[in-house]
Amino acid sequence: MTDIEKFNLLWLCHAMTAPARCDERYYYDGSTKKFFYTKPSPSDPDEMMLLDMIGLRIAGNEFKTLLVQLEQIDSEASRIVELPRLNLEDKAAIQLLFLSKFPGVIHEEDLRLAADQQQDANGFVLDAVMAKYDLLAPMAPYWEDFKLKTIQYYLEQFTGLIGIALRITQ
Repeated sequence: MTDIEKFNLLWLCHAMTAPARCDERYYYDGSTKKFFYTKPSPSDPDEMMLLDMIGLRIAGNEFKTLLVQLEQIDSEASRIVELPRLNLEDKAAIQLLFLSKFPGVIHEEDLRLAADQQQDANGFVLDAVMAKYDLLAPMAPYWEDFKLKTIQYYLEQFTGLIGIALRITQ
């Protein structure tokens, strides 16, 4: 996996594991083949900010074009797609599937309990729980790889359903 692919997958993981009540919305523009997101302006919650993948504000003509396209997102001609979010059951299932590959691992009960009780928060609870125990550090790269490949799988299933070609390598 290249650095660009990893960055894109980490961003997608953040987008797809955002809480349901999060004000941020994540999108893919099929015309420009770029990801971006929206969030309320800190100075005026009624004003929408558009940001690129690294959090820089999108301005000028690109901003105007995206705003128009976002207003028409439900039309068949729209090339913008809102990225789906994983629900709590999916988040728990992904984590439990990963843990099933390591039967008898130290702190297994804590890990399983945490995954079962995943809250509506950013990311996966396993990230925090595994960081808490130094003895689990050797498992971390396997979890990172599993999580990113799973996010990629979910996204490929979604894009296949809606008929867009998504490239994470650019």
